[in-house]
Amino acid sequence: MNTSEQPLPLKLSSLSLISQCKLESILSQCGDKKDLIIDPSLIKPLERICGVSWLRQKGIDKIYKMDPQLRTTTNTNRVYFIPACIQKYKCVLDQISSLISQNSSLSDLKCFHIIIVPKVLGIYNTILENRGLYGIVQLHTFAWELMALDDQLLSLELPFLFKQLYVEQNSALLSSISMSLWSLFHVTGRPKAVFSLGKLSASVLDMLEIYNETYSRDFMLTNTSSDIGALILIDRNQDYASSLLTPATYSGLLSEIFSISSGQLDLNVNDTKIKKGKLNFGDDESAASKSTVMTLHSSIDSLYGEIKHRHFSEVLSVLSSKAKLLKNEDIKALGIQEIKHFVATKLQQVALFKQNLVNHVLACETIISEMSNKFENLKLTETEMLNNRNKKSNFTFIDENFGTDIHKYNSLRLMCLLSLTQGLTYEEYNSLVHKYLLAFGYKYLYIFNNLINAGLLIQPSSPKLALNISNLGNLSDRLPKWQNEFQTTANKLKQLPSHPEKEGKSSPGYVFNGGYVPLIAVLCNALLTSDTLAEALTKLSVLTELKVGGQINDKLKVGIETLNEKLSQLKLHNDLEFGCKDTKSLSKMLKSDPNFGNVLPLKPRNILVYVIGGVNYAEIAACDVVQMNTNSKIYIASDCIASGSDLMSANT
Repeated sequence: MNTSEQPLPLKLSSLSLISQCKLESILSQCGDKKDLIIDPSLIKPLERICGVSWLRQKGIDKIYKMDPQLRTTTNTNRVYFIPACIQKYKCVLDQISSLISQNSSLSDLKCFHIIIVPKVLGIYNTILENRGLYGIVQLHTFAWELMALDDQLLSLELPFLFKQLYVEQNSALLSSISMSLWSLFHVTGRPKAVFSLGKLSASVLDMLEIYNETYSRDFMLTNTSSDIGALILIDRNQDYASSLLTPATYSGLLSEIFSISSGQLDLNVNDTKIKKGKLNFGDDESAASKSTVMTLHSSIDSLYGEIKHRHFSEVLSVLSSKAKLLKNEDIKALGIQEIKHFVATKLQQVALFKQNLVNHVLACETIISEMSNKFENLKLTETEMLNNRNKKSNFTFIDENFGTDIHKYNSLRLMCLLSLTQGLTYEEYNSLVHKYLLAFGYKYLYIFNNLINAGLLIQPSSPKLALNISNLGNLSDRLPKWQNEFQTTANKLKQLPSHPEKEGKSSPGYVFNGGYVPLIAVLCNALLTSDTLAEALTKLSVLTELKVGGQINDKLKVGIETLNEKLSQLKLHNDLEFGCKDTKSLSKMLKSDPNFGNVLPLKPRNILVYVIGGVNYAEIAACDVVQMNTNSKIYIASDCIASGSDLMSANT
């Protein structure tokens, strides 16, 4: 059967085989028998690519967790497996230098290899040279492909990208996003309609266009995807509200309470994210307890598939009905042959279902115990902030939280949400910062600078502005720019329902108790309910950073204009815009031809949404509502699945 005729889920699952082939190629360059020393954060993602037995076949003898104190290993050949983090890279080099100082003959054996995910940066070779290890240590790039964590959910599992891209504003690893899309399109074909929202997303489209020119293949140029009708690329900072709000869905609350990595949830009720972020006064009651690992995949756990996008208030009643069904299954009434058949066919499934049921009930109990006493007040305050109401009482709620119930990450979330929706005065800002530093220590002062860099927090100007002639020119830049900007944009996009309490399951806003519709759900709905490109862009006209690419961009190209020609004609201060075009530049064409490019209505009615900087389970649930309402399929991809507390943690 031709690969193009294969169903899309099967194509997506084949991405892990591509990752496996890449890894096999790297390991073949690292000697016959070697030891693997792996960073703990990469263990679960690697398990999705290959198992221990596969590694053994490729020459891996022993596997160790990366530890600065690790000394001797079984084999001389060492393969380090680490993420693209300079601190961890230097730690590995320190360890190698220590080994060579003890046994200088190792430097001639070329027995040290470092596999870096997702790519080796230029600075790594410079550091290697400065340490005198160039030629002794071999560096290898391993850019694994998107991993299918659940039905219609893909992730690169690179949680450190948010910090690099938004906090440090270092786009060196942005190419890993474009390369993941490049590989995906080799499997699925290129979608006709491509849209980007945000500077990073536009850059990714530019890179994809450069790949098309540089590594052109006939099938990539001519094969339009029969699986994906449109691609939407969006920067995380275009919709921080969806990350900062408290989700109301079961899967969303699971990610708020428990640690989840590569679709594996650590069900440890004594060591939740809430408990970890609280002040520790020494009375540590969380003794080492046995934790259970839950796989959050609908095909593996059908019960999870049924309840993952439900409002949490419904979940316990569903679990209760399932428990009653199991109880009513009376084996005693069966005959001998029927019992044999039951044991042979259903017993294992029933036992697994029972275990999953127990796990979900335990997870629900933990969510209730951690959230129940504050959930209603939190929900009300968040809704008031979103709609720019009762600023004083909203600040009082947050101020009391910082004073009596402070949390390392969730308190910062509330502060950031208020800053983005209603703004903070100079005094309010300083009061919250002071209380946070008193609770956790002044060593965390840098966090607020990181939040400001990422655009999660807006620092108010001091009221004591010296109004002299020299600074009158930039006075307007110092004045607060948050006044109703959030609400203006959200109201135009219909993200703020007027009656949150009346929002049912048919509205994507239910994921935040009817108070807010995630931006990615708005984008998908606009494309799926529009018959022409002009209609879709009119619905989204308030989004000034929205750009179009794909088939539309191809039609706009003059002749066979290449990147080199584009660069030669580039004027100073102009944007390159090689892979995408600003929607404003299309306005004249759309007047004469409203459906320029013939990309709408979408065929097929499948959309791939790629969020750069992490997507959350509430957004995934909102897109699930949109696809049911529009009879379509929405696939979600990102560099990681991140809750609001994960986003705050990335700033520390």
